[in-house]
Amino acid sequence: MNTRSPAATKLIGAVALLLLVAVGWLLVIGPRTDQLSETRAEVAEVQDQNDTLAVELARLRRQADDLGATRKAARLLARQIPPTADQPGLFTAVTAAAVEAGIGSDGVTALSPTAPTLGGPDPKTGAVSASPAAATNQLGRQEVTVSVSGDFDQTVRFLKNLEHMDRAYLVTSVSLTGQEGTYTTTVLGSMFVIQPVPEP
Repeated sequence: MNTRSPAATKLIGAVALLLLVAVGWLLVIGPRTDQLSETRAEVAEVQDQNDTLAVELARLRRQADDLGATRKAARLLARQIPPTADQPGLFTAVTAAAVEAGIGSDGVTALSPTAPTLGGPDPKTGAVSASPAAATNQLGRQEVTVSVSGDFDQTVRFLKNLEHMDRAYLVTSVSLTGQEGTYTTTVLGSMFVIQPVPEP
């Protein structure tokens, strides 16, 4: 074959052009295509992350809208079941209940709380349990015995005042002794402490 003929020149030019295109693909366009595919995959991944973050942001905004109610519930819980035994607060609340009932502070003849222990009442039965399962909620229970002296009406008012104290008091027994007119009432029950609710 004569390499100087027009057909041979065309053939050689076409082969050279094909080689040039192949080398260009391998050295320039191929790597750029790979980079473009990787960039598209990264864009899709970032879009998925943005969608997840948008859902999380919407959830946090709903929580922020409910934050006032959550804080109010946490304050109410802290009053009913405080994070510490708060013996002075307990003495003050029980004495105030006696004073409001007309018994007076000197009518409170005994007020003896025990140290808190882990465990609490079964929500179904109300029975107090110190099982490991009950201890997992970190609810501490303390027995509180209160004795007062007063007439029958004062005793009834005192029991109602105990029921309406800010602090939760689970009464397990009430015994009444004495003669007509003046009675000694002994109330046995449980108060509770729990770990503080974390700030939302």
